[in-house]
Amino acid sequence: MSPPLPAGTHSRRRRVARLSGPAAVAIALGGILAATVVSEAFAWRTSALSDLGVAPGTAWLFNGALIVGGLVGAPYAWALWSAGADRLSHLRAAAFLLALVSMAGVGLAPAGRPLHVPFALGFFTLAALTAVVDGVARFRLRSGKLSLLSGALAPMAWPVWLAWFGEGIAVPEFVGAVLFGVWVAALSPERPGRPG
Repeated sequence: MSPPLPAGTHSRRRRVARLSGPAAVAIALGGILAATVVSEAFAWRTSALSDLGVAPGTAWLFNGALIVGGLVGAPYAWALWSAGADRLSHLRAAAFLLALVSMAGVGLAPAGRPLHVPFALGFFTLAALTAVVDGVARFRLRSGKLSLLSGALAPMAWPVWLAWFGEGIAVPEFVGAVLFGVWVAALSPERPGRPG
């Protein structure tokens, strides 16, 4: 039998876990944006974000940011799970973790590889699902309503963009990623700064 943990260890772990989510968002979005700046061929209107993952000058930055972000954010799923008291709360945590796995998978399987499309679709679907489930679970709260809205807006960006421009998909992809980041850092029940 292991000895009891020192007083305050659990709360310290929770604080660290809460910070891991926003850190993962900063790493992933920062890497994506940095890759768009470095790339000479990328264009928001005509490219896909995954184009950055196969270009020689940006592949290491784009893919690395997604993989590292996925690993760094894993403790956030534990924070969500351990704080959950019902099935919806646990579903939210599971969807978040699977979204991170899918995000890392996009980095591990760049465009053109067989698993790339399933990982990419998985990320955008699970990222939106995480926010929607959270919104349903906490609908009585303002942050819950905003979570539901952010989860609904992410998939809506695709048909709106394609109907207007019908070319590259980088913009709706980035909208979905940013909305997921907003949920993690500002709307989630385990966002940094919350009591407990």
